[in-house]
Amino acid sequence: MKASFMCSMTYQDPAAHHYAGGWPVPPRLFDTATGQRTYDDFLEWSAMADDLGFDWVSVSEHHYAPLIIAPSTGVMAGALSQVVRRARIALLGPLAPVNNPVRTAEEIAMLDHLTHGRLIVLPLRGTINEFSCYAPIDPAKTKGMTQEATRLIQKALSEPEPFAWEGEFFQYPCVSVWPQPVQRPFPPMYFSGNSSDSAMFAAANHLGICFSFHPTETVAAKVAQYREAAARAGWEPTPEHLLYRGFIVVADTEAEAARLEQSFVPPRFAESIAANKRYQLTGTNGAAAQALPEDWARGGAAQPDQGPVGFGLGRLLFAGTPDTIVERIRAFHEATGVGILDFILTAGNTPHDAIQRGLELLGREVLPRIRGIGESPAANATNTGTNREVAAWT
Repeated sequence: MKASFMCSMTYQDPAAHHYAGGWPVPPRLFDTATGQRTYDDFLEWSAMADDLGFDWVSVSEHHYAPLIIAPSTGVMAGALSQVVRRARIALLGPLAPVNNPVRTAEEIAMLDHLTHGRLIVLPLRGTINEFSCYAPIDPAKTKGMTQEATRLIQKALSEPEPFAWEGEFFQYPCVSVWPQPVQRPFPPMYFSGNSSDSAMFAAANHLGICFSFHPTETVAAKVAQYREAAARAGWEPTPEHLLYRGFIVVADTEAEAARLEQSFVPPRFAESIAANKRYQLTGTNGAAAQALPEDWARGGAAQPDQGPVGFGLGRLLFAGTPDTIVERIRAFHEATGVGILDFILTAGNTPHDAIQRGLELLGREVLPRIRGIGESPAANATNTGTNREVAAWT
């Protein structure tokens, strides 16, 4: 089992997370001193995660809100490349529909050099609201855009000669990416597994798969679908092809963990979780696509390719003392086969000291005890250390 620390850049003023007006959150609520402290703290925590033995440090792109103040994964990963010296840096990930995929490929290649070949990539579809953060995009088209962008990024990073791209959503008369990445033909790549169509695409294209926030039984069912589709495509995923991103609370006592869990999300975020029990994204027809942005602004709509807002049914899968966390991780792996966990330590309400203490407990008391989960005795004897490479990317 491997572990990743999400450098979430969650704005460290709970008041901004309590804004009741939905998305977007007004810039007047942003304080530059708080923003600077947020960036500094998360870079420091990322360096700490590296020292503690985390296998990955991840970044994700979001816009116009305080939950993740990282509108550019490239900028954040560039900063991380200078403070995270051992762990892999995972772009989880650039939002494919709103970004130029050729520019994304160029940034991936640069970052692969800056990290000396330690980059991981996941192009994301994103959330309904973010489809309009630049030019308006029809939500019904974003699934196809994300799939095509992923194929284009792969070709741009691996094609030795200039080429033209004439796709359904992207057209470029000449693509000739410099530099080329260190990892050939391109860095290990994942794809979202939070919809069945996306899981099938990942399997057919030999991509790893990422789940976010879903409950255990949902992840297990989608992993089974993914494995079946991979078998039809002639390959077998390893545990390291299976990634899960979720919130976590780790504390010295169960009482403290329960207190932190109870207040983990701001009240408005908690309302969104409750509302999402009543909403499902059931189609991509024009009427549904037009209705969803308004629902999202009220905190009520499901994300199109990242599961419901929040965490499953409203309770953290991983919360407790280190002993409790280890057992929950063991049970989660046994049910799902997931081999990499990407941990988010705050949703905006967790105090600074509790975030840092949770990170320390994860690194010192949890990571050493989960290393062998899911590995055979032979694998444990062979794969010593904490920086084992991603396997079977063919």
